[in-house]
Parts: sequence; C-alpha cells; structure tokens
Amino acid sequence: MMKIIQTRLKDMPSSLLAELGSYRYSVFARGEGWSIPSRLSTPGQEYDRFDRSDVIWLIAWTAQQGICGCARLMQWQEPVTTAEPQPRQQKDQALSPIWEMSRFSAKLDVDPELPLAILWHSVQLAELSGIDYLYSAATPMLEQMFEHHQVLYEPLSAGVIQSEDNLFAVRIPVRQPHLADKFRGARRFSPEEVLPTLGVSVSWNSRGR
Repeated sequence: MMKIIQTRLKDMPSSLLAELGSYRYSVFARGEGWSIPSRLSTPGQEYDRFDRSDVIWLIAWTAQQGICGCARLMQWQEPVTTAEPQPRQQKDQALSPIWEMSRFSAKLDVDPELPLAILWHSVQLAELSGIDYLYSAATPMLEQMFEHHQVLYEPLSAGVIQSEDNLFAVRIPVRQPHLADKFRGARRFSPEEVLPTLGVSVSWNSRGR
C-alpha cells in the first residue's frame, strides 16, 4: 500500500535519508543528467544547497518498492535579479505567502496518479500552514497531466525558480477542488509509522550538509 511520509529533513531517520539520496540520484543525476556540486558529492546519492534542516519532505513509499516519489517544500525566496522586469500583477502575487515545491518526482509505472497524490498532499500541507501558492518547476508531460486532471496552475516568467535545472516554472494555488474530490481524506504518515526499521537517526547538521 502506498503511503505518503511527511518529515522535516532534520527529523528524517538516517536510513530514510540515505534511501532518499539514492532515489534522487537515480531520478535527477542519472535520469535527468543534472550535475552534482563536488562539495555535496556522495557516491550514488544526490543533494543540493537547498537541503536545509528545516525543509519539509513528502515521500511516497511502499514496503515492496521503497521510495516511489517525493517533493521538497520550502519557503520561496525571490531571486535577487531577474532577466526581465516582472509585470505589476506578478509582483503583487509574489507578496502572498508562497512555498517552493522542488525535487518533485513520481514513478508512473507504480501508480499513474502518484504525481497528483503528492501534489494534493503538498497543497493541503501548504494551506494548513497559511500558504497561498506553490511555485514549482514543470515539464511538458506534467503540464499535460495537470490539464487532463483540471489542476489549476499558471506559467511564470523565466528566472522565478532558482533551484531547478528544469524548463519552466508554474504557480499553483493551494485550493484545488478537483484534487480534493479525488484525494480528500487521505492522510500522511510519520517515518516511525511506516518504516519497518529506522536505523540510527542522525541530524542533517551533524552530517555536514
């Protein structure tokens, strides 16, 4: 059974942190070909400079498959400089509370609707935290899925998202009525409720990340 784990990086058990690093490496470094800064290099694992202790992770996990998808939620910070002046409307929108959703991934062969489930938990958690919008990188395939399932979103100008190597960014309001109809009532789990063995919990800071 697929379960969505919610945890902050600082509270993540070391076994889950290692599994997440390996999953990210297989998806983003090996699959997408993203480069990994040498100072963050761990053989077979992927990390970046945005992996701070307070960021929130949503991790899709099954006992049979292990990690099948993930999303990282953190406070969005406006870029210092942009290539083009932003329209006034977009500037006003940026004043609303915003999180950035990055490292958004899901194995479609395990569950074709898994990206929607992770997105639902992301927007629900954001809304409960007083956030109005998520900014996220998107791909054409993800955009097609959003349109097919009536996910509300708006494209953003280049340069808004700084932490991704992806093609373009979108702005996603947390109120998603069609996702609510599909996933309302689904709960999130702590690592302790899901993982059969946790290993030794090691804080992110003590690992030097």
